[in-house]
Amino acid sequence: MEKTVLNYSVKGAILNILWNLVFVGLGFYLLSLINFEKFTFKFADLVLPVIALIFIIGYGKKAVVILFSLNKKIIFSPQGIELNTTFYDWKNIKYQKVIAKKEYTPKYKMEYQEFYLNFIYKQETIEIKIDDYKVSEDEVKELLKKYTIPAIRNEAVYNSVDDLDQIITLDKYYELEYDESEEAIKNLQKLAEKDLNTVKSFCESQLFTQSDKVSFIYYSLSEDEDIDKWADFLSAEFSRVYQIALAQNKTKELSPILTEILVEDISSASADQVRETLVKGLDHKKAATRLNALEFLQDWMDEEVLKSNMTIVSKLRQKLKDPEWKIRWEASKLLKQNNIAFEGLSSIDKLRRFINA
Repeated sequence: MEKTVLNYSVKGAILNILWNLVFVGLGFYLLSLINFEKFTFKFADLVLPVIALIFIIGYGKKAVVILFSLNKKIIFSPQGIELNTTFYDWKNIKYQKVIAKKEYTPKYKMEYQEFYLNFIYKQETIEIKIDDYKVSEDEVKELLKKYTIPAIRNEAVYNSVDDLDQIITLDKYYELEYDESEEAIKNLQKLAEKDLNTVKSFCESQLFTQSDKVSFIYYSLSEDEDIDKWADFLSAEFSRVYQIALAQNKTKELSPILTEILVEDISSASADQVRETLVKGLDHKKAATRLNALEFLQDWMDEEVLKSNMTIVSKLRQKLKDPEWKIRWEASKLLKQNNIAFEGLSSIDKLRRFINA
């Protein structure tokens, strides 16, 4: 049976292990500087050994984890994707795609991209870091086409639609040839131009029952070259859906739909409403929801918007005291990227970031 096996990148793993061992060695060096004969348990004497132990334990743990990852494999087959001992069958996989995530290094003030294979499996978001394997992002995209499209190619034929009942799903859109996929998007845009209120009613009534079709609507309108004419609708829909997610504690389930909504003009009044809604998520009792709100916020603001909205600035500064260190870090990153002054994070938080990067 045909399959494609992607092995863990040994070269990359060895470089990462060596890099982590450098910090482990630094930790032992710091320990060697301590005069244990005159050591006391006062704060000044505890700082150096604590930092040394964080380096040794944190980076040592990362080196060990990478070492035991060398036998990891991703296996693509006509039946699905296998990651180590976990199997994901194609029939339960949705929205499979390769995404790029921007990472930021404050020390060197540099941004870099890391690529992930991302998909929804039984309402759970799965992310596999492509850079850890001997494969490029383009090769993974080709593998997705190779193993998902041929099996259903004969069924994936696009027929023009005259009403919303015939709208295709986002999954089917990805299965179409380029010309057909472009036609599908343009036809949806024409339907929206003809009767946007009916499109809105469909999104409201079918959010849970036909969420994959609602996703296609948001995606199609976000892809319009004249996207500004849909900005108010898309922004209002983001606010509506996100408020439902908060009220029903379904942020995880509805986030894949919200990610399909993009607008070009984030300075509008409707975009302001989106930001107000997301700010509410920053006070949610669940840390995962607060972190999710921060991740969405960065797509709905820039330096100009942020400097004119001191309410959000104030809220982000509050998040620097959040009980969850990841939220403190993400809040500081947003403020720093947009040149907003803030009280720096503690040394422990900075170390946590390096250790968990």
